Amino acid sequence: MIKDKKKKTNDEAQPSGKTNSLVVALDIGTTKIVMVAGLLRPDGKIEVCGNSKTPSIGVEFGSVINVTDTVNSINEAKRMLEEDLNIEISHVYVGIAGRHIRSRVYSHSILRTGGNEKIVEESEIDKMTRDVEKLSYNDETIITVIPQKYIVNEIETLKPVGTLGERVEGKFQVITGFKNEIFKIGLCLQQAELKEKKIILEPMASGLACLTEEQKRQGVALIDIGGGTTDIVIFVSGVPVFTSVIPLGGQVITHDIESLGLTNEQAEMVKIKHGTCYVANANKNNNITIPSLWGGNSDNSIFSELLLAKVINARVEKDILGAVKAELIRSGYDSKIKSVILTGGGALLRDIRSLSEFVLLKKTRIGIPDTGFGCDSNLKDPTYSTALGLLKFGCLAENNISFPDPEPINEETKDEDKVNTSFAKKLTDELNKFFKILVNEKGTE
Repeated sequence: MIKDKKKKTNDEAQPSGKTNSLVVALDIGTTKIVMVAGLLRPDGKIEVCGNSKTPSIGVEFGSVINVTDTVNSINEAKRMLEEDLNIEISHVYVGIAGRHIRSRVYSHSILRTGGNEKIVEESEIDKMTRDVEKLSYNDETIITVIPQKYIVNEIETLKPVGTLGERVEGKFQVITGFKNEIFKIGLCLQQAELKEKKIILEPMASGLACLTEEQKRQGVALIDIGGGTTDIVIFVSGVPVFTSVIPLGGQVITHDIESLGLTNEQAEMVKIKHGTCYVANANKNNNITIPSLWGGNSDNSIFSELLLAKVINARVEKDILGAVKAELIRSGYDSKIKSVILTGGGALLRDIRSLSEFVLLKKTRIGIPDTGFGCDSNLKDPTYSTALGLLKFGCLAENNISFPDPEPINEETKDEDKVNTSFAKKLTDELNKFFKILVNEKGTE
């Protein structure tokens, strides 16, 4: 397709009466591809100027399986948004997720000669983080390293700089992803003629859109139930202290409903219109009739709402929320979590809030992506938490919220690894910046 050369790129385009250029975010999900465009208003709120959504073909469990199909889906979303805004989209803020994401806790300590008589400097703490970034995990790339807490002379603190001590120990969350999975995202962008401005871990982006600073300080678990995966992020004292990915999402519930004799499309419709995950709330007297695709009443699928609820509950209570509970306990922060926020498309399932409180034994609410957005938008829906979080980060970054560049992860790279690690290194650098923005973000709520 020959592009209209008169169109401006999103880096150049400014909506009428606005002074900022448009920011575009790309969410590559398991069931949908979403693009949103917006800008930061003078009052610090983010204004959404346009959006597009297409079915995601080529992605399973959050990972790119077929590059060509994924590129086609991205191109369709791109075309729709370009036509809507009359621009060419050249750069995007893009998310990364999937079951290949791993989180580990790593301890690293330093000994300071005469440390009881000289304060801990910021350069010493930064070097500790850089040392952890140089760890090697075979076929995995370190995406980012998040400091959790420090112990100075056996005294725990979140702010070691300025203290006195001979031994400083740091606890770090190390997030990794498979090199090949990271490379495939870069390849999809390249073939869609897009360049990434930043690459952001998707559950963190969702937290940026749904969580307030107060919730992060008090202790909160964000549960993002997407089509292919359920992502978990725990914040304590304002810091992201734990992340995890469960390789199940709303799509598997739809597949379970298909066992009632339905097509995938019918099962999805029934889930949305009649489904509940809380069996006690099902209407026992309601029978659901799905017309046969071939005509004739004898071939209709008929089942009770109670049976449907039991099918949904079996998957949600045990395999999704049960797995979430196990991860919260495994994190070691379960007792510090004051509330749970459910977001993503799966958060729209009827009665999931009640079931979450029953299973997790924690106050639960549905997370709407409205933190820092100053205009009414049809995207203020849990389904769009990741996309709007990516947009919010992009708008903050475009308006001179910057931090020093981190040191390179690896000083030496083998020739055969350069194709995969060049993109991975850029991803790591940008995510390190993102987490600093996430922790230090103020004044945009």
